[in-house]
Amino acid sequence: MQNILKDDSIKQTTHFKRKIEHVGTPAVDPNIEDRYFVYSSQCHMPKINPFSADALKIYNPVNYTICDKSKKLITVNFNSKKKQYKLHMNIKTISCCYQSIKRSGRGRSADRKYSLSPCRNISQDFVVPHHVKEIITICKTKNSRKVLKEAFTFVHPPKKMKNQKHRKPSILLWGIDSLSRINFRRTMPLTYKYLQEQSWYELQGYNKIEDNTFPNLMALLSGYNYSKIHKYCHPQIVGSLNDCPLLWKNYSKHGYKTAYAEDWTDFATFNYRKLGFLKPPTDYYLRPFMLAVEKILSGNGNCRGRRHMAEYVYDYAVQFTNVLRSQPTFGLFWTNSFSHSLFFLPSSMDEKMVKYMHTLKKNGIMDNSIIFFLSDHGMRFGPLRQLKSGFVEERLPNMFIWLPKWFRQQYPSFERALKLNRNRLSSPYDIYATLHHILQLKTSANHLPRASSCPKCRSVFFEIPENRTCADAGITPHWCTCNVFENISTADRVVKIIISKLIKATNSYLSARHLSHRCSKLKLSQIISAKTKNDPEGKQQIFRLRYETKPKKSLFAATVRWNKKTGGIPININDISRLDKHKKLSKCIADSKAKKYCICAH
Repeated sequence: MQNILKDDSIKQTTHFKRKIEHVGTPAVDPNIEDRYFVYSSQCHMPKINPFSADALKIYNPVNYTICDKSKKLITVNFNSKKKQYKLHMNIKTISCCYQSIKRSGRGRSADRKYSLSPCRNISQDFVVPHHVKEIITICKTKNSRKVLKEAFTFVHPPKKMKNQKHRKPSILLWGIDSLSRINFRRTMPLTYKYLQEQSWYELQGYNKIEDNTFPNLMALLSGYNYSKIHKYCHPQIVGSLNDCPLLWKNYSKHGYKTAYAEDWTDFATFNYRKLGFLKPPTDYYLRPFMLAVEKILSGNGNCRGRRHMAEYVYDYAVQFTNVLRSQPTFGLFWTNSFSHSLFFLPSSMDEKMVKYMHTLKKNGIMDNSIIFFLSDHGMRFGPLRQLKSGFVEERLPNMFIWLPKWFRQQYPSFERALKLNRNRLSSPYDIYATLHHILQLKTSANHLPRASSCPKCRSVFFEIPENRTCADAGITPHWCTCNVFENISTADRVVKIIISKLIKATNSYLSARHLSHRCSKLKLSQIISAKTKNDPEGKQQIFRLRYETKPKKSLFAATVRWNKKTGGIPININDISRLDKHKKLSKCIADSKAKKYCICAH
């Protein structure tokens, strides 16, 4: 730890120093367990030092900023006995009205439009009608013409709450986009320390199965890989995502109240280059509210009105779990705004996240909920991804699991298995199987549903085999972090041949989609790095390559298998990743998959 603090690269901000000194960094230990997340007979997954000199050199932590320091105009109070929300105006000289937000789109626009009711006046301690779930308030002071707007949600409990015959754990999925477990330690050390001290279980061998959010989250929610998602769920066809067998449907059938909320509306998991849901997918659905917040409330950066975009989602999670804590719930609450684009931005929410965790505990949510504090992947592009450790970091998303005390006491074998599985290879398909298992806790491992795209995957409440391979976990070679590779010369003859074929395959892919007239033909600029290893049978050689192409110095990485006898290379376009930011360079086409390979010609 002292060596790290002496490094000049850490002298960026006193804020960062305070965090690192407070949490501490484990001393270097020669033991295997200190050098690998997973070290089994079939998987050697190396640990990455979050505080390496090259990472700290580009790390610029950010402090949390208060969006609006003025006095809060309206306070929402909930009476749990009467099951009522009241709006209390904090300033006597203001007059306010509210507009109710409702979903109003149809067909292809069903998930993209909202409507506002006429503005209805608010009296002091106004009781919110049960049918009003989301509002925009408009307030004016007597001595000013300035109009002040705020936004509020109301999770109304069902008029009749069902009594539960058997105790069921609630499920809370608390997600942060693009946050690797390494970057979590680096940027949110206070939250990491809190989870450790509270005995959360970290799946250190948790490996993503695909490139971006949608396929990784869908693997967790449906058990489908990318091809099956498009075969059975058809996200580009109106209403098809509603027919997709997403897990919240299973929980709803078992008497759970369900919720889904996400902050970025244009880039939301089910809406970016997709049509979203024809009907609300869950009992409580925040999208119309977030559309209104983004459109109506002013703000800079991630601020909209008085709050950060992510805070609307997390506040909704707190409200949902607290108001409905007497009955089982299933909630997915996902944020992108403070983590997706800049790898150091999660530092701004570190202290705030600890406060949210304390609130959940204070509200009793942790007494009866299994909580997954998770991500989908690490940074896929930008300076962090371009470090030597970027390959591994991108592929290892965050995954912590909380088990309530009664659950651990009632099912001690599940806790023992989870402890063992912390350092075994796992994937989103295992979490899918685990979420199914929670609905059938008395069912044996052999009789539980498995992920359609990973029949060997299993609930993490049962022991994961020590000799598990990436193939067993539904992880293709390009995304697998288990193998240790050796560096070879970038001038190697085979390396040059493979990269030539990769670029040719990329250009052919664009041509097959009739995009050649819009996208430039890629040409090799330079080979950056080359690594290789033999496969277990010795018949093939696996290469991991990084290379730059013209025009615009585009960075790519690929994993390929080279047949030593035939020289054959089966190339899958999904095994080629783009490492630099390319949104502006590929804006001439709409195909979300082809965008990774397109450099607009004009």
